[in-house]
Amino acid sequence: MRIPPYYKRPGWQRFLAGVIIGTLIGWCIFLYQFGKVHEEMVVELGKNELQIEQLQRNLESLREREQEETNGDDFIIEEISIVFENEDESRLSELALYDIEQQAKEELEHLLDQELESVAENRELLVRTIENKRYPSNDYEYNLIVHQVTLYRTLELHVEVVPVSDD
Repeated sequence: MRIPPYYKRPGWQRFLAGVIIGTLIGWCIFLYQFGKVHEEMVVELGKNELQIEQLQRNLESLREREQEETNGDDFIIEEISIVFENEDESRLSELALYDIEQQAKEELEHLLDQELESVAENRELLVRTIENKRYPSNDYEYNLIVHQVTLYRTLELHVEVVPVSDD
């Protein structure tokens, strides 16, 4: 008994070629989808790690404030919020924007638990501090231009992200 010579039949050749090509196309689609999901998970993991660090610092600050038992009538800065006005035009990734935001918040972290009046008196210094620093992200450096500062229990900054030009 011998195996029939399938290599002489064009129908079998087409079938086997189709199986091989279909397998390769399926593998390419799998790799693309896996890479896309993996990239989203890396971005989400990076965000979560930065947020955990920020929340731990806030927890320490709240514990210190609780120990001091400040008077409830005082207005103090409890939170820092940064809003990017040119988020779409800058074409930066979500992770890069989040990284720049966290760096700017770290720069202003000393203002947490400060009285509102003292922060308002030094508002120009606050703006210059943010605008004169370079924020590295993804092998590039960026500057922030402050357009609006809102002071209340939340310090809110409306900023524009501008890449640093090498002169």
